[in-house]
Amino acid sequence: MTEVSLFFQRLLGSAAPASAAVVAEYTVDELAQAAQTTVRNVRAYQDRGLLSPPERRGRVGIYSGEHLARLRLIGQLLERGYSIASIRELFDAWSQGRDLAHVLGLEQAIRGPGEPEQPGRLEFAELQAIFADDLDDALIERAQAMGLLQFAGDHLSVPSPRLFSAGVQLYRAGIPLPALLDELESIRRHVEQVSTGIVQMIAGHLVNPLLQTSLPHADQLEGLSAQLLQLRPLVEQVVEAELARGLPVAANRELSERVHQLLQGFLQRS
Repeated sequence: MTEVSLFFQRLLGSAAPASAAVVAEYTVDELAQAAQTTVRNVRAYQDRGLLSPPERRGRVGIYSGEHLARLRLIGQLLERGYSIASIRELFDAWSQGRDLAHVLGLEQAIRGPGEPEQPGRLEFAELQAIFADDLDDALIERAQAMGLLQFAGDHLSVPSPRLFSAGVQLYRAGIPLPALLDELESIRRHVEQVSTGIVQMIAGHLVNPLLQTSLPHADQLEGLSAQLLQLRPLVEQVVEAELARGLPVAANRELSERVHQLLQGFLQRS
């Protein structure tokens, strides 16, 4: 079972044990009765792709415990304010292993306010003009593997123009390309570690309590999304403030050590 399937089952709560899902068999009337719904609803859910067709045995359709679990789940979601369309999208995302955040309406809250950065366009000649002989095939492949550049036919696509522009300015200031790529990889590792800690803190105290046994009501998800959107700038503010504090501390320490070494060398020579 995939990690997405396990996550989905934890959120929604399986309505029937696995052993029962294998053994139990129902006609359409028995299934509707067990699920406390109507045969008409069962047919409608099949027509809309929410329920898989039964096994055909002659002219009779035989349903399983999995059908019953799915029917009960549909009923729970409808009671919690989810529309048929959103339930269908949720099931499709689960079965295809796609990101569930979009379906749950949390994608914007996770991504943050504002529009995502739009990729830039860069001609091959422009790239060569910027880096000249310092650019070779190995560095281009490395930049591509890191997602800094993408080949797009007769030109290059730059997924993050802001990041690329900062790199160009640091390069022009005298920092070699390999050193820049090395440092970016290091920064990413640290940022991902910090991000994981922040997300786990928020999820542990705000998100998970709503997702213990089943999906919350639709209006609860809307409230959670709004809360996450409010927290995002605060988290970025904390990180920015700590970076502003840490940079001068590190710079003073590094420069002090270097000056100390120079003075020691001068005194020894004297």
